[in-house]
Amino acid sequence: MPFIEGYAETERAARYVEQLGSHFGHGPGGMKVLASAPGELVVDLGGATWTLRSEPTRLELRVEADDPGVLRQFSERVTERIEKLGRRDHLKVHWQR
Repeated sequence: MPFIEGYAETERAARYVEQLGSHFGHGPGGMKVLASAPGELVVDLGGATWTLRSEPTRLELRVEADDPGVLRQFSERVTERIEKLGRRDHLKVHWQR
């Protein structure tokens, strides 16, 4: 399955994973949490799967989708969500193919 991986540098990655886990626990827009563990979250985005993992100095991201166009679309949505959520910390998502 095609995927893209990225990261956002932050000392508060675990906090962001926890905050997003709480948010996605309500199933907004049909999105749902598939798996959750301390510092890790897997979310069904309804066309793609998004994995978040906290590391000491960054938030690691992985988006998987069957279709490359869908993958691009969802990686853009993930970028928007992370950068909006982390605007106070000036989070910037860096994708690596």
